[in-house]
Order: sequence, then C-alpha cells, then structure tokens
Amino acid sequence: MFRFVRSNPTTSRSPAVRRRRVDSGVLLTALLVTLGSPATAQPSAGASVSGPDSVIVVRPRWSPDRFVANRSALEFELSRGLAPSERLAVVVGATDVSAALEVVGTVVRYRPVGWRLPAGESEVTVYLVRADGTWVESGRAPLKVLNRLGLERARVLPSVDLSSAGQVDQRIDPTAPPPRRTFQDLTLRIGLENTLARDGWAVSAQGNAVGVSLETQRLRWGERAMAAPAVDLADYRIEVARGGARVAMGNVTAGSHRLLLNGFGSRGLSAGVAFGPSVALEAAVVNGSSVVGWSNLAGLADADHRIAVGTLRFELAPKRPGGLRFGVTGLDGSVRPTSGYTQGAATDAEQSRGVGVELAASDARDRVRFSGGIARSRFVNPGDPLLFGDTAIVAVRPATRTARFGELGLRLLDGWRLGGGPPVSLGATARHERVDPLFRSVAGSVQSDVRQDALDVTGAVGALSWQASFSSGRDNLDRIASILTSRTRTRSLNASLPLAALLGVAAAPWYLPALTYTWQRTRQWGEGLPANGDFSASHVPDQWSTSQSGSATWSAVRWNLAYRWNQSFQDNRQPGREAADFRGIVHAASLALTGFPGFSPSLDASVERQKSFESARTQRTERLGVSIQAQVFRATALSGSVSQAWGFDPFADQRTRNTEFQVELSQGLDLYRRIEGGNQARFYLRYARTRAAFLPLVPTPGLVTQVLWTLNAGASIRLY
Repeated sequence: MFRFVRSNPTTSRSPAVRRRRVDSGVLLTALLVTLGSPATAQPSAGASVSGPDSVIVVRPRWSPDRFVANRSALEFELSRGLAPSERLAVVVGATDVSAALEVVGTVVRYRPVGWRLPAGESEVTVYLVRADGTWVESGRAPLKVLNRLGLERARVLPSVDLSSAGQVDQRIDPTAPPPRRTFQDLTLRIGLENTLARDGWAVSAQGNAVGVSLETQRLRWGERAMAAPAVDLADYRIEVARGGARVAMGNVTAGSHRLLLNGFGSRGLSAGVAFGPSVALEAAVVNGSSVVGWSNLAGLADADHRIAVGTLRFELAPKRPGGLRFGVTGLDGSVRPTSGYTQGAATDAEQSRGVGVELAASDARDRVRFSGGIARSRFVNPGDPLLFGDTAIVAVRPATRTARFGELGLRLLDGWRLGGGPPVSLGATARHERVDPLFRSVAGSVQSDVRQDALDVTGAVGALSWQASFSSGRDNLDRIASILTSRTRTRSLNASLPLAALLGVAAAPWYLPALTYTWQRTRQWGEGLPANGDFSASHVPDQWSTSQSGSATWSAVRWNLAYRWNQSFQDNRQPGREAADFRGIVHAASLALTGFPGFSPSLDASVERQKSFESARTQRTERLGVSIQAQVFRATALSGSVSQAWGFDPFADQRTRNTEFQVELSQGLDLYRRIEGGNQARFYLRYARTRAAFLPLVPTPGLVTQVLWTLNAGASIRLY
C-alpha cells in the first residue's frame, strides 16, 4: 500500500500553491490533477482522536502506479481521527478541494459528480490545519487518470505547411538563357503524428505527404516522369507495442550487422520481442530500394525485390546490459535492377544469403571494451536479358565469401596524476577489417577485396588534448598477377591547446588564444607491375600527400578574432612523374562583433596560393568579404553580404575580379495564433548580384564584363 510520508513540520500561514475554494459542484476541477484528496470535516462519532499536535499519516486506497477512470471515487485513510480544533486541507495541483470531501471516521472520500477527474498525471497534497491557522504538510501522492476515451495517453499532432520559392526577375546571360526567367513554385507539406496508450498497449502513427507544383521536383519524377502525382506520400509508420514486443509497418530500419545489413531504411514490416532481460529477437522484411507514394504501401508487393533479415541477441550479463552481448543475424535478399525513386537507372540484379555473428564485451568500469564479428555470404549475380540482349555473356558463378571485423579499446590512464601535476588520460583503440574478394551482401555497403588495420591513440595532459591515428590498407588480397595491388598508409595527429587553461588562468584574458593543430600524411602506391596488362612503371601510382592546418582564436566580450592556416603538398614519385608536384597554402582571418543585441557584423579575408612545380606557375586568389545580420524589429530581419575576389591564373593568361552582393529582407507574421519558437508565416525578398571581370594579360577584343542579378521572393506559412 502506498503511504504518504510526513514532511518536516515547517509551519506556514498559507501553502506555497494557489488555493481556490470549491463547493461540491466545483471540487472535481481540483481533484483532476492528483489522485486522492483528504477533506476538511469534523470527525464523526466513534472516531479515535489524538492530541491536536500529534502526527497524522494519510494512506491512499488507490494504486498510484495505475490509471483510474475519470469518474472513479477516490478514498484515503487517516492514521487517526481529527481533533475538534483541526481540519484537513487538500490541494490537487494548484486547487484547494477541501470543501468537497466526505469524512466517515478515519476514511476520507471524494466523489466526482459534476466534474471529471483531470486526465493525465498530477499530484495531490494533504495539509493538517491547526487551530492557529498553521498549515503542516502531511504527505503527497501521484494521481493517474484516463481521458474521456478511456486511454492513458492520447496525442494527435497534425501539421500543414505551405511554402513558395519564386523568382520575380533576373538579368541573364543572352548566350545561355535559362528555361524559366520568372516563376513561383509551391510546396505543400501535410503531417500527422499521434500516440495512444492503455493498459500497457501503445499505438503510434506518423505520416507525411508532400505536394509540389513543379513537375520535375515531385517525389516520383525520376520513376514516373510526367505521370508522377502532384501530392504524394513521402513516408509513414504505424507501430503497436506492448511490454517488450513491438510490430511496425511503413518506413522502418532493418539490420544491425556491420557486414551484412546495417541500418537499411525502406518501406516494409519490422518486429521485435524481448524474452526477459537476456534474449531479444528482431526481424524485418523490407523493399529492396527506397519507396515513396500511395501505391505499394507495405513495400512488399514484389517478392523478387525485397530483403528479409533477423537478429537473435543474447545478453550474457543481464545485470549489466552491454557488458557481454552476443548476436546472430541471418539475411535473405533479392534485388531487381531498380534504383531508388530519386533517379532512373539500369542496375544489375543481385541475390544473396548470409549469416553473421557479433560479440561485444566490456568490463564494469568500461576500461576495456571489445566488439567483433564475422559474416558468411553467398552472392548470386543472375543473368539479366534486359542488359545482355543477344550478346553472348559468360554466366557469373555464385560465390560464397567471408568478411570479419574487430575493435579493441583500452583506457590506459584516466585522471592519473604524477605528484601535484595535471591529470593525465590515455586511451587506445585498435581496429581490423578483412573482406574477401567477391564478398557481397545485397543493400550492403562493405567494399570487398580489402584489408584495413588502424590504431587510434587519444590522450590529454591537463588542458592539452591530442589524438594520433595510424592506418594501413591493401586490396587484391588473392594477389592475382594481372590486377594491380594498391596500398594505402595514413598517419595523422590532432591537438587542441587553450593557453588560458594551460596557464591556470581562471578568467581568460583576450590575448591568450585557443590553439589547434592538425597534421596528416598519406601514401598511396602500387605493388609491382600487373602481368599482361600493358602497364609501364609510370602507370603505377606512388604518391605522398601531406596536409597541415592550424588555428588561433582570440575571444573578448564584444568581439571574436580567428586566424586559420592550411598547407598541402602532393609529392608524386612514380617514374616519369617526379616533377608533377603541387603545393597549396591558405591564410584566412575573420573578425566578428558580438554582444550587440539584434546586430551581428563580421569581416573575413583570405589569401590562397596553388603552385605547380612541373610548370613552375602559381595561381593566386585573394578575397575580402563583409556580412551583416540585423534584427530590425521583433519579426523583421535584414541580412546582407558583399565580397570581392581577385585572382591570377597563369594557365589561362588572365586575371579575374569578381564581386558578389546579396541582401535579404524577411518579415514574420502571426496570422491567427502565436506559435512557440517562431511565427506562423514568414515572407522574404532577396536580391543577389554578381559581377565577373576577366582581364587577359594579352588584350582580347570583345571580352566584356559579365553582370548577372536575380530578384527572388517567397514565403513559408504554417497553416496548422
């Protein structure tokens, strides 16, 4: 039995809630927000009465964990009767319902006659009111009430949005006129989301439909061209759940095995059930590609174009979820030569069946963690007469191949200190993946015929944090002589150093910047010359790429200054290409003013150099830009930017000077009600102008400066 707990008897002349006296006809409003309400009444004959200063305990006769009907009577019991100088005050939510209670001995009852109990969850608080008017809290308890439909939870959230994007006018290049000079395109979005719950059952549904006026922007234009409907179903999902079981239909996500199928989203059916804390089963059957539209609602109309996957997962340490987990996944899929709805293309038909296992483990402190898995897949590439026609093609043989992966992470140091020095942390993660040649799983994204190994080391010494990575990979795992074997090796280092924190300065002065540095070197090269491939040594790549970048940021109350530097170098070392090297250097700086309400200006500048060692030429680009964002009024915003770029291209023997200008004015409106976080409608007007000047080193007659501009207008309206 739930029991009210008596609080510390701190006295007060009035409770910390808003009180409202209610007569027997109005008392139900107060009771709506919590389940039980003691009453103010004199004790009846025969009730035991203790001294006026003794403790009183209140015991509700309903279960605070269960929902009750909105017409149910609420009862609770007092540990003793009330003294003649005492009375009870009961507050439900923020309403005093003391006048509507029935007291019989030590039993207090409330009957909602003219009103219903409030739907949802609320709280009831009971006070003992002494003769001097002092209120002493005696306890409180939750109340859960079904709504008028008899449901524990019911929420329906419809939405309707209308937006337009249009072009009022433009200045065009007469040599390349656009298909539409002026236009106004409309987009309608209709959404519905609801949730219903009762007695452990939960039903949720959501859906979105999109209507587009422009034919080429409709959802199924790539699939049906001019026959694509103007208003189409974008996505939907219906789910029924109870306890540890659930069933869903519509747009679902299938698969959780890294090598077979991982997070594949399409239209279909999915289900899951938990057999206690140790065993869980998940299964799904989905379409082989993305689906939209009103037809094929289940996504399973074509038996030759769908994927079935199931996973049985075991928690071997149920008291510590994730501490030791083992899973088995099975997949059976067949995919027709059909692409997604966004494009039309001819792709090859595929079939595969596979099984995979995964293991994940970690210690209680998460200092050691491991995850790994292996998969075996049988892949079939059937002949497709639509692709082959009457051409004689050698049939592709079914191939059964294996793939594996593993990851081991260690936290070597965690907050360790040497003497009175700063805390030190150190961790390492090793990764391995090997995918056999010809390994393939339908709708999987794993690249076959590749082995990759990597090691990541992260650490921190006080405020200094860093990460180092080492990785290597190779293909042609069967070492077929006629195929080029490629190798890749990468090294990288990232470091972050806030100088103020390093020096132990509590209030960081503006002149101590936050520093970052990144370095990466990658080598890609081929092993030997493929046999019978007409390769020469100059065709086999051997390239070293190095990049470095750094930044410094100074921050003050009203401004922020940042400097960024980047340098890249590409070194080609294959025979005959030793001089084909490139170097790029970029310097950039930005200044932003902050702390001015409704006004945010910024200035940025950059200088870029790209040098070709083979031609001994350097391309240069300098840029200077200014941008401003201003909140003119509460719902009126103004933004704009202007930039100037100067360039020199020795390969084209010309200089360039480009000017870009853009300004936008937007206005928000509340049409019939306020909406939290924004306006119901927002209209915008945008003007953009580009001026491109070409200055050849050798004067060229007829070369004129190009000036283009556009004037756009649009709106977005939240109708509901």
